[in-house]
Amino acid sequence: MFVPGIGEPDDLLERIEPPSEAPTWPSLATAMADLNAFTGPNGWALTSFRTEKKKDEVVRVFLHCDRGGTYRSRVNEDFRRRGTANRQVGCPFDAILRHFVTFGGWKLRICNIDHNHGPAPLITHPSLRRAAMKEHNDEIRVEARTGLQSTKIMRRLREHDPDIPILTRDILNDRQHQQIDIRLWGFVDVGIHGTAYPGRSG
Repeated sequence: MFVPGIGEPDDLLERIEPPSEAPTWPSLATAMADLNAFTGPNGWALTSFRTEKKKDEVVRVFLHCDRGGTYRSRVNEDFRRRGTANRQVGCPFDAILRHFVTFGGWKLRICNIDHNHGPAPLITHPSLRRAAMKEHNDEIRVEARTGLQSTKIMRRLREHDPDIPILTRDILNDRQHQQIDIRLWGFVDVGIHGTAYPGRSG
């Protein structure tokens, strides 16, 4: 069900399927990975905006659509580039991931099933792009260290997965962060496995 969209005619809106509340997950990471795997192909994404802890352990994660919230500009409007857009349109969808001690797992409860926008391509969701970059982090950084151009790394990724939600600029941004690490620390931490590569001298 949709709430009338903001700037989107009703006849352009398509139903966005909600995730099931039935599954249970052994960990928060597994839950978010499965939810992302569902929402992305259905044209939307979830992001967390608050967590609740008990004895320093996260027990609840409050989620909303990545188009939820209200955009607050941090840029002087006199200097804003013309034609720029923001993704936040106040989408009301929200849900809670809760950890249950009784069975040691996580379950989803949807609080508001409504969206006020239509589905969008996978590549347009920043949270899904960040998740994909994290998943392919080792491969991307190792190839970058060999000197392979970002466009060629992107081409190789798309050969394996034509729908991968990564842009060439995501790889370029990651390479810039690597260069900062090299200048500051003399090495770059490649991948989630912590393989350290020394920076080039000079």
